[in-house]
Amino acid sequence: MNLLESKYTWVWVFLFVFLFCLFGDGNSIIYILDEAKNSEAAREMLVNGDWFKPTFNGVIRTDKPPFHYFFMMIGYKLFGVNALGARFFSAFFGALTILITYLSAKKHLGNQVAKITLGVLLSSFYFIQEFHLAVPDPYLIFWMSLTFFSYIEFYLSQNKKALLVLYTAIGFGVLTKGPIAMVMPGLVAFIHLILYKKLNANIFLKFKFFEGILWIALLSIPWFYVAHLHTDGVFTEGFFFKHNLERFSGEMEGHGGVFLITIGFVILGMFPFSLWVFRAISAGLKQARKNIFIYYCTLVVLVFVGFFCVSATRLPNYTMPCYPFIAIVLAWWLSNVYNNQIVVKAKHMEWIVLILIALAFPIGGYVALSQELELSTKSWVAIVLFFVPLGVGFAYLYFLKSSLKKSFLCLVATFMMLSLVLFGLIFPELTKETPVEKYKQTIGKEIPVVVYKRMDAAFPINFKRTYKVVNSIEEVRVFFQEHPNGVVMTNTRNKKEINQLSIFKELFSQKSLFENHTTRVFGK
Repeated sequence: MNLLESKYTWVWVFLFVFLFCLFGDGNSIIYILDEAKNSEAAREMLVNGDWFKPTFNGVIRTDKPPFHYFFMMIGYKLFGVNALGARFFSAFFGALTILITYLSAKKHLGNQVAKITLGVLLSSFYFIQEFHLAVPDPYLIFWMSLTFFSYIEFYLSQNKKALLVLYTAIGFGVLTKGPIAMVMPGLVAFIHLILYKKLNANIFLKFKFFEGILWIALLSIPWFYVAHLHTDGVFTEGFFFKHNLERFSGEMEGHGGVFLITIGFVILGMFPFSLWVFRAISAGLKQARKNIFIYYCTLVVLVFVGFFCVSATRLPNYTMPCYPFIAIVLAWWLSNVYNNQIVVKAKHMEWIVLILIALAFPIGGYVALSQELELSTKSWVAIVLFFVPLGVGFAYLYFLKSSLKKSFLCLVATFMMLSLVLFGLIFPELTKETPVEKYKQTIGKEIPVVVYKRMDAAFPINFKRTYKVVNSIEEVRVFFQEHPNGVVMTNTRNKKEINQLSIFKELFSQKSLFENHTTRVFGK
């Protein structure tokens, strides 16, 4: 029996996607900056028993609200303080996101489009990667997707249950990442209603706007208020002003650039099928009267991408809540092409680009790893990726033979395999070369240590401890007087500060993976 056509379809979809998103989560240590800070903040909240004061290395962390911290804490209780515990619920919410996307596509567009949507999402390895990370985005993507789906469901059916889900999703979205969970759905709804000439007092009453705002406030404000009191206003000032207003109005942490970067992030995030996204969006914009659901999905994509093209700070994860809607629009367009309802001109163009990029996976990966001193011995892992251009080549051959279904399935299988190889083999191999792993091998866990100026953020969560930070050479000398066998650790990039430490013996240095800093450890 076809599991995608049984009455328990939703169960099989959820279980399969959950296991797919969970695969390899415990195989590689936490090493990426955002993962390290978020997972360590959750650990410190658990150790301190304080649900209202997030800290990183003992300092108040104002970057994010608490929703993901709470689930990471549950993960630690279930699996221990480790990578699996930190990432477990990211996979869970990723599976929920893909499930509701599949079910919404099936309800409004039919079984064929739903299946294609599922394939597009599962093959988007960069999007799937997000659900392997201990960060707040998997939770936000779910809540915002649920918000958008609930809005259009109520708009089309006037089902009051959808309205309750809508405002509940916004409330938890605010607890996950703040006002953006209200701003983006509100902006999309505003534009949608204007385009359909329905923005009036009556629509506010239908949507029970004021009751909804009250419900959102009841769900989210209490935590922010108590956190404000617990931190003497530090969290309020840092989160709402620095990490919201300043991120939109000014470039933060070097994450800026021209607006085209945002579009590039979207193409990367939904690769490989994103190469056809411009054709799909163009077709979706013509459906204002014919297919309201597809037109709405298209609007979600355009408003999201447009908003973050204007934003001064640009990061790959900012546009990810609209990726389920890109998948639906792509699936609808591909379905129409498959059924000969849309005629494609210059149909080989995207395939040529795809083949060239596929060839770059093994070749570019090998060259990049060979040029990194710390990773040159791992360059062999890139050779494994030769199955990517091979799979794309077979998919293109099927396309040339007009076997569109086989071509689609071949692409999906190839890029799902890429995810499995990345999380099951390549990332675990590469993370063996992180400063954390080298520190364990060279120094060990029991040696007294102090941090000079700054450190690799991955150390606290991997060693399950906080570190004393000193800011002068005199303090380092005092530390060595008290702990002659101890070590001082730093990853400062300031050459003058590094030179000041040269009076001590350098025990080892290791460049961080994917970050522009080097961890150095000195003895007396």
